[in-house]
Amino acid sequence: MAVIGALVTALLAIGAGPAAAHTVGGVGATNFRTTLEHYDGVPGVELSVVENGSKLEARNSTDTDVVVRGYQDEPYAKIGPGGVFVNENSPAYYLNADRFGVTTVPAGADPRKPPRWRKLSDDQSFRWHDHRTHWMQTTLPPLVSQAPDEFHEISRWTVTLDYRGEALAGTGVLAWVPGPAPWGWFAGVLALLAVPALLLRRGLAFVVGAVVVSDVAHSVGVARLEQSNQVVSLLPQFAVWAIGGLAIWLLVRRHDAGPWAAAVVGVCVAVASGFPDLPVFWRSSAPTVLPLVVDRLSVAVGLGAGLGLVGALALHLVRGRHLRPAVPTPAAALAPDATPAATPDAAPDATPDATPDAAPDAAPDAAIAGAREPATARNEPGEEPREQGAVPREPATGPREPVGAPGEPVGAVSAAGAPGMRARGGRISRRQAVGLAVAGGAGAVAGAGLQAAASPEPPAATPEVGTVPLGSVGRQTVPFHGARQAGIATPTQRQAHARIAAFDLVPGADAAALRSLLQRWTTAAEALAAGRPASDRTDTMTADSGPASLTITVGFGPSLFGRPGFPATARPAALTPLPAFRGETLDPSRSDGDLGVLVAADDAVVVYSALRTLEQLAAGVATPRWQFAGFTRGRGVTTNEGATVRNLMGQLDGTRNPKPDEATFGRQVFAADGWMTNGSYLVVRRIRMLLDDWEKLPVAVQEHVIGRKKDSGAPLSGGVETTAANFGKRGADGQPLIPADSHMRLATAAFNSGAAMLRRGYSYADPLPGGGVEAGLIFLAWQADPRTGFVPVQQNLVAGNDRLSRFIRHETSALFAMPGGVANGEYFGQHLFEELGQ
Repeated sequence: MAVIGALVTALLAIGAGPAAAHTVGGVGATNFRTTLEHYDGVPGVELSVVENGSKLEARNSTDTDVVVRGYQDEPYAKIGPGGVFVNENSPAYYLNADRFGVTTVPAGADPRKPPRWRKLSDDQSFRWHDHRTHWMQTTLPPLVSQAPDEFHEISRWTVTLDYRGEALAGTGVLAWVPGPAPWGWFAGVLALLAVPALLLRRGLAFVVGAVVVSDVAHSVGVARLEQSNQVVSLLPQFAVWAIGGLAIWLLVRRHDAGPWAAAVVGVCVAVASGFPDLPVFWRSSAPTVLPLVVDRLSVAVGLGAGLGLVGALALHLVRGRHLRPAVPTPAAALAPDATPAATPDAAPDATPDATPDAAPDAAPDAAIAGAREPATARNEPGEEPREQGAVPREPATGPREPVGAPGEPVGAVSAAGAPGMRARGGRISRRQAVGLAVAGGAGAVAGAGLQAAASPEPPAATPEVGTVPLGSVGRQTVPFHGARQAGIATPTQRQAHARIAAFDLVPGADAAALRSLLQRWTTAAEALAAGRPASDRTDTMTADSGPASLTITVGFGPSLFGRPGFPATARPAALTPLPAFRGETLDPSRSDGDLGVLVAADDAVVVYSALRTLEQLAAGVATPRWQFAGFTRGRGVTTNEGATVRNLMGQLDGTRNPKPDEATFGRQVFAADGWMTNGSYLVVRRIRMLLDDWEKLPVAVQEHVIGRKKDSGAPLSGGVETTAANFGKRGADGQPLIPADSHMRLATAAFNSGAAMLRRGYSYADPLPGGGVEAGLIFLAWQADPRTGFVPVQQNLVAGNDRLSRFIRHETSALFAMPGGVANGEYFGQHLFEELGQ
């Protein structure tokens, strides 16, 4: 046992090869599946998914270099007749060093710098971890955690190669494909456990051969996926297979060492290739070139029959105790009345006159004569006599002491009828031995299998115990693709948190740099809106969260036009900067901006994480200018989910908003000209509320300031919230029930030539140094043209001395043109670049 333990330990420790044989590129059997659906290739330039979806491979057998673009559209790798080169100025070079992208990118790695090529090899093929194509997190996607037994399309990805001035795009899908039930394979393993014990005498060599062949197929199938030296990676297995060949030879020769060598092979194969690969039984893909059913069969044979060989050795040892040869009894030890005929195998020259004191050479003489006698084996003091079989063995030399029970004549016939044998229970049966051999292995296999099968992915990719399915708020998604950008007409009741931010292009950033940034933002936004992490982000802030109705809306400010690549003449007339309004006190550092981004969702962490992702992706192209965070009533906190939300003054805000089902909604909210078709213009105003002054007013006075009842939102002229206001109705004192300078009357479309806006306001409350809170409204208004929407309404409010203006302060202002939606394969603002010829 010491020898077999040392040998197995040594074999399994050599280079850690066998223990790692079940993974390629750090990925074992999995339910994630990466497929390449389309590739705009040319002859000699190939792109493929390799290593079970862990990597991409580009092959170039032409005489012209092909360049792989990185995550920021920069040159990342170059493959051609001169070999393989990587760009050390590309962030992708460092991120791709690890499958999960945890490598720190040096500060000097700037994708805008000219490539700094470093040669990797003389090959004309290159494999790399492309984080756009596989799942980056160690926890499952929220949608998968919620329904692991269903198919899920996780993401669509695009990788671009440059060849002779032409862009060769490869597009594919990352999906979750549930695997089969494993119980049939576990049953097969348990059945295979019994086979070696059943074939112990004549077929054990065949079992060893089957185990070796299955391990060869399994190991070679895995190694063929790797690009490294396959022979070197298989060296530890070669040693195991060599011992397997030796075991077969020993078993054929019926040598006692055969079962021991077979057990060594069985343990090595079961531990190295059996237990680690149990997940292939319930996963939909595995790292192998073999058909999946063949790979599963090889694992089942290696594990079941491999452990069965250990059971066969145990059975061999148990049987050996009952087949131990008899100790020859000297003829002289026979009782006086015994005759030579009483001992069937007695030597012809044995005489009854022989005594225990016979000469020392008596036993050798008996051996030479061919005499063999059954007898009881010698036992240690206090040990029960052991029954012996009739297997012949060469007799020991030297004098023998008589054996038998005290007071019993040596050589007396036992109850079993055999001379010199004590009566005792029968030996273990073959059926019992097989049961004992199978029981231990069955417990090990069943325990490991049941524990592993309980989770949809390996422990590193399994949600922690105690997690619960996503609630209705967390699992909600808003479609990213469409004719119009999400986040404009999306109901605010589905998005309780928002952040609005502005960015300015860094000096020197041109149209090409901005286009590349918008492409990265599009890829990230598409993934985040579906509840997936951005492909080149390792942040786990929202790893356990669902999409929570996340939307990301992107647009351009007036100041963008006039920068390199964006002539001022290309700016739409509707994007003319807003005029100054009397009474506003704007902070220039928190107003305007080249780019505007609105991120909204039902969870504040999801919102922050998404905007943080966009900020990091903008590095080197655009810098944050300002950012505001807002909130509104969340879903599930009121019995009336469809009710108009209230602002911090306690008033219903947005009663007369245009409704998507109204015939005028489209022309009031969305533009219909040029690159802004299906887009909308967003006015942002951060309006501070002087709540201390407001809350001192009686409710009746507050209602006259607004023109509506505070509790119901109904116009003061009567009715309910949705009742049309009667501005001519007067009270008993002869005065209009809705004052002429009330906010409602001055802002209504009827007194502003039909001007209308879709308001999506969010409250804010920011702590002040030394105590106190600065609170108010982040006013967001969407319209087809601000010149006929926000501007005339605001001018009317100022001119009419809006009563509300005494309790609010307009402190920041911005205007953005948010273009139309993003179709599959497009990016934010693509139609602007096309119109500019970029």
